[in-house]
Amino acid sequence: MLTSAPSSAPREENPDDGRSSALTASARIKSFFPQPRLLINSILLAAFCGALIRAFLYWLPRDAFERSLNYWAYTDWLIDYSQGFIRRGLSGEIWRLLPSDVPHEEFIAVFSWILFLAVACGYVRLLARSLKALHPLTLFGLLFLPSLFFFYLHDHKAIGRKEMLGYVILLLHLFVVEKTLPLGGGFPRRDGSLRRYLLGWAPLAVLLLPAAVLVHEVNFLLFVPLHAMVTLSVLRMTAAGGFRRTALWAGLLYLPAAIAFGAVLLSGTPSYSTLLGICEKWAAAGAIREGTCILPPDKLNGSTLPGSFIPMEWSFVRAAEITRWIISRHWMDWILILPTLAVLLWYLARQTVYAILRFRVPRSFAPRSAVRQAGEFFLRYFAVPLLLSMPVYVTAYDYGRWFTVACVNFALVAVSVNLPAWEYAFRRTPPSAESGSVSAPEHADSRPVFYGASIAAAVLAFVLWLPHYCSFECEILRSPLRFFELTFIAH
Repeated sequence: MLTSAPSSAPREENPDDGRSSALTASARIKSFFPQPRLLINSILLAAFCGALIRAFLYWLPRDAFERSLNYWAYTDWLIDYSQGFIRRGLSGEIWRLLPSDVPHEEFIAVFSWILFLAVACGYVRLLARSLKALHPLTLFGLLFLPSLFFFYLHDHKAIGRKEMLGYVILLLHLFVVEKTLPLGGGFPRRDGSLRRYLLGWAPLAVLLLPAAVLVHEVNFLLFVPLHAMVTLSVLRMTAAGGFRRTALWAGLLYLPAAIAFGAVLLSGTPSYSTLLGICEKWAAAGAIREGTCILPPDKLNGSTLPGSFIPMEWSFVRAAEITRWIISRHWMDWILILPTLAVLLWYLARQTVYAILRFRVPRSFAPRSAVRQAGEFFLRYFAVPLLLSMPVYVTAYDYGRWFTVACVNFALVAVSVNLPAWEYAFRRTPPSAESGSVSAPEHADSRPVFYGASIAAAVLAFVLWLPHYCSFECEILRSPLRFFELTFIAH
């Protein structure tokens, strides 16, 4: 049998290959620009990233080498167990593992900024998954609302705070949910999803959450209730059994964190001498500035201990008394700003969840069910965790920080895509005459209401400011020019 030998002649190049590739690139560009929503959203996301980069390049050299990092935040990381078990001591134990020639303030400044940028990049990643679904006005609010990430850009004292660890753990939890409950193919398949979820999240819940509580006890109240709500929802969608059984399993996952919190409450309050010993140890190592380890034996008047050390010896009753006194001076300001920001976040989340469901579940989408889902989503992942974190507001007066944590947590969950989409699909809303995303309204409310409320939220984002705390003054309104100065212009 004769077989034709393979041709050794070189392949003749097609002169149109380069032209076709150029046409393909041109077609892609043309297909992008006719979508103004995608273009505008990309510009908004780029502006947000630019603000992050600007803040990082401006502040990191000053925080690391010019000691502009908030001294309270810096020294809070240094509290350790060298004088016995106390609350917030785990971070100091970790820093003790560093070589002695590593400058602690520089290292903590770099570490704090890495944590913040990691969390912000995780938020950007989640938003990028819904650029085609979100209206630009909604995305603007999610990016620039003063109770979200811009709180940390506009208040440099908040950089370096320990809630950044909680944000990182929450992003890891949402990533596990994303891998456990993938989208596509109608996504009601749940074979093996419970096993995947437990294998992915249980080790993190058992190890990282107790560690975060031992780094700062407030992490338990600010984060664990939200984690528990997410776990309860996932278990109800993936595990057989009623509410009591899933609640029991969810409680077991967070038992180690609860035990760590209980240990902190029962035996974590240090004495004067304990704090002085820790301070002197770090002063000898050169990590604390000279002259900051003076503590009278009977009272704190005249003490020059770092500010983060002083409240450590307060009992919860004493902390509540001081908080009540400070808040009583500016309670009207907090009543004005916190409900306003909560309503703005509720409206943004309402539109966000509605848009995500409309985009991700087009076959079974029902506008009324989606609006109801958005409302219930807000109650589960904002109102309930906020209510369970109320002891923090009673014993500590950094109301701006605590409220920001609640808002950022909820924003991360709301834009996570997989969790709201799966919760909606799990309800198995029966098809009705209103089904179908093509014929469904684009917004959860009428067009005039949507544009009116969204524009108002955008304007308030320029002029409304969330204070870290209000001890002497409480500024909640500023010039819009100040927004651009703090965001994009170097001081």
